[in-house]
Amino acid sequence: MSAFIPSYAEQDESRHDNPVLRQEPYSPSEQRNRWEVRAAQWRAREIAQLVFGGVSDMGLTGIRGRGEVRGLLRLDVPFDDLCKHHDRETRFMAAVLTDPVLSAVPLLYVIGPEKH
Repeated sequence: MSAFIPSYAEQDESRHDNPVLRQEPYSPSEQRNRWEVRAAQWRAREIAQLVFGGVSDMGLTGIRGRGEVRGLLRLDVPFDDLCKHHDRETRFMAAVLTDPVLSAVPLLYVIGPEKH
């Protein structure tokens, strides 16, 4: 966790207004939880590539170590037709629910058309 923490102890008056940025290291369990989300991100991309025929871009936002939703994953995929897209979304979500990695790491998927 990053935080601006003033370091007032044993400093002269000129440094009191300048906060010090301190990066707290993640615990081993926090690191493991974050890597679980990253593994799920890449597994979801692999499935999306198979189902949609490609992924032009993706982004993972709001990584959480634990909870009902552990991140928001945006996947930009080819878009031809709305009916075909809905069919592919249904197949993608069915694959997500049966995948051992993705069923253990709940993500919120935002599937949109690729940008040209």
